[in-house]
Amino acid sequence: MVEGMESQALSFTHGNQEYVLRINPLIEGFKKDDYAYRNFSSAEIPIPRIVEYGRFNADHAFCISEKAPGITFEDADEATVMALAKDELELWFAIGAIDISGTTGYGIFSSDTGNAPFRSWRDYLLSILDENVYAWEKVRTIQGVEIGLLDKLMSSYLELVEYCPEERRLRHGDFGTNNLLIDPIARKITAIIDWDNASYGDPLYDMGGSYFWRTWLMCVEKTLAIWEEKFSGAPNYRERTMCYQLHLGLEEIYENALDGDIETLQWCQERCRQILGTIGSEDRLSTRY
Repeated sequence: MVEGMESQALSFTHGNQEYVLRINPLIEGFKKDDYAYRNFSSAEIPIPRIVEYGRFNADHAFCISEKAPGITFEDADEATVMALAKDELELWFAIGAIDISGTTGYGIFSSDTGNAPFRSWRDYLLSILDENVYAWEKVRTIQGVEIGLLDKLMSSYLELVEYCPEERRLRHGDFGTNNLLIDPIARKITAIIDWDNASYGDPLYDMGGSYFWRTWLMCVEKTLAIWEEKFSGAPNYRERTMCYQLHLGLEEIYENALDGDIETLQWCQERCRQILGTIGSEDRLSTRY
């Protein structure tokens, strides 16, 4: 099968059932998928059943899950994307409505406990600037990293964090695109997969992710109009989604710099430059809510 961002993927049939085998150096994402299936799966939130996960050896973890039919939302044509845009939004609402009162914390949660490590959403957002957690000093020495841009990005991000509310709801963390499977003939959503980045916090973060990737992916660009119509009246909508775009930009710059993916690093830096360019335009940031 077409591999994902993190895993190699293969499909096979056993009896009358089709399955997917994924292989990854890390097992945590597979454990999160199993946690999501056991705790979140429903008719409104279709998550493939995890049959088994474990390790082949110290370097290779595996996960076997039932195969959901269809293609990714990212691979759909424009007509199909528009036909399913409202269903995508309803799925996003359903995820955010899940009861997580039995868990604690903010940020990315553990598959073992269902709890997250941060005391507040603000603490989670600020953690990306923590030099004890992120090796920014090393990143600044990597060829291709624009230090001036990085400094401006961090400064603007720090200001925007102040607009973000202490909401605590479940968010997928990488919603839509290649993690949303659809049946293009029946035009229905068949699965939401890859829960590795699932976390507790402000659900509008997923909207910020859509804004960040909008120039890359047609499906994101076409569905944003519907999202904007629904949410643009939310308190500090622009500042919050701007903040989450910059958070994602920092993560992408960090990871691609350390991975040596110069092409993606350059794209992400240019995208962050474009986003920063909208700050201070005639569409001014609002007074803090």
